[in-house]
Amino acid sequence: MEKFTVVVTEPIHQAGIEFLEEKGVDVISLPPGSDINALGEVAPRADGFITRGSIKVTREIMASSPRLKAVGVHGIGCDHVDLEAARELGKVVLNTPTALTETVAEMAMALMLSMTRRVVSADKAVRAGEWSRKYGDLRGVEVMGKTVGLIGLGKIGTATARRLKPFGVDLVYHSRTRKEDVEEELGMEWANLEELLRRSDIISLHVPHNPETYHMLSSAEFKKMKDGVYIVNSARGKIIDQEVLVEALKSGKVAGAALDVFEVEPLPQGDALASMDNVILAPHLGASSQEAMWRMATQVADGVFKVLKGERPDHPVVI
Repeated sequence: MEKFTVVVTEPIHQAGIEFLEEKGVDVISLPPGSDINALGEVAPRADGFITRGSIKVTREIMASSPRLKAVGVHGIGCDHVDLEAARELGKVVLNTPTALTETVAEMAMALMLSMTRRVVSADKAVRAGEWSRKYGDLRGVEVMGKTVGLIGLGKIGTATARRLKPFGVDLVYHSRTRKEDVEEELGMEWANLEELLRRSDIISLHVPHNPETYHMLSSAEFKKMKDGVYIVNSARGKIIDQEVLVEALKSGKVAGAALDVFEVEPLPQGDALASMDNVILAPHLGASSQEAMWRMATQVADGVFKVLKGERPDHPVVI
């Protein structure tokens, strides 16, 4: 049997490594914090990559990997992979779109509730001995009765909507295509983007990053929002013009934001967002539950191995 080598560019659940090793695959796991140069050193030996996004899979890297057949994305977003180059070079790209739906939806809810009820600030206040702040700036708002606008209604957006429904909210969504079955199930209403921005008390983002969604929320869009709107982003940072968001938070146009993703990751030290008390920040943790990490690792390993054997993966992006 032909011996395959798979390079894992960032740490994944050990179950994925064990899956490949049990199939006789040599696994090269790059140390945490490795960069594109470290990948470049081992890329010529690789039949497959498993990548989580911190290291870009460029045309140059793929072109320097004559054995490379598969690029497995541990997650959904493939914006760190040069898909056009992969297609031209004959490399299969696959992802794990079903592995993290529920866990990212839970993260969106956690961010939303923590933001509206000032949970992070309350924790800091208690630790600092500032109990009396409960009578002032720690007073939050209820989600119940609010209009929540979901931008994007794919798997994660739909899972988030299902979790929101019991809170007694009015659900409005915008997506390229109507989801009439979900509308009927949850009593949701489709709206164009302008109407959603105008009506929503809370906006939650669930779209991928691509040329169409880059800075989808910028100056013109923020002007259409309600004063005092809340924003949750557990999707991709570049969907929001971050500089405009900062100014909107300073002015009070946006009452609060809960962000798991940023235009530049890691968020640079000294970024204005880090000094704002009306912002919750997380280091792209949406998919980082124990259960989802196991599912993603095993699914991406299975997908890469199928390609190496000449089979079609379950979730191809480029084939």
